[in-house]
Amino acid sequence: MKGRRFLFLLTLLLGLSGSPLSAQEPEAPYRNNLKATVLSLLSGSVKLTWERALGDDRSLELTGGIIGWGEDWLLNINHSKGALARLSYKFIFHRHPGLQGFYVKPELAYSSFFYDARETAERLRTDRLAVMGCLGYQVVYRRFVFDVFSGLGYGFGSGNEYNYYHGYIGLNPTSHVALTSGFKLGVAF
Repeated sequence: MKGRRFLFLLTLLLGLSGSPLSAQEPEAPYRNNLKATVLSLLSGSVKLTWERALGDDRSLELTGGIIGWGEDWLLNINHSKGALARLSYKFIFHRHPGLQGFYVKPELAYSSFFYDARETAERLRTDRLAVMGCLGYQVVYRRFVFDVFSGLGYGFGSGNEYNYYHGYIGLNPTSHVALTSGFKLGVAF
């Protein structure tokens, strides 16, 4: 009788522990990410990105942001208020399943905001769209996501005195060159 109880308990414990004796399928890679752009917090804007896998080597990213929500440590003199949106399509080059590896992404970035002019107390409006190409690398460890990127493109629309458009910068107020760089932290699900 004691031998049967011992055998029953041993079988139960081996079955619960996920040992090779139990037939369990490996966990599928996560298909979604929710990320925050960390450096944007220093400029008084908050950006959240949702990424969805569209296949093994492609994904779609949608980013929304509020400009002026938080403390502006970089340009605290211009009191920017507005919104931004980004849309990108990633081509991922990886050896592991899921949303990780080196990538190339074309991206559209739009921002619309009001800010204080340098010389006068006048509030000015900026509406700017940029078409960019970005390179990056994304790591997914368990549920933690780290994404670092950099890009270059063409921006058009109304410029501003600070050359900063809450998502990318220009070389000068009249330049059409758009530069972006940063990193995002998030969670995979």
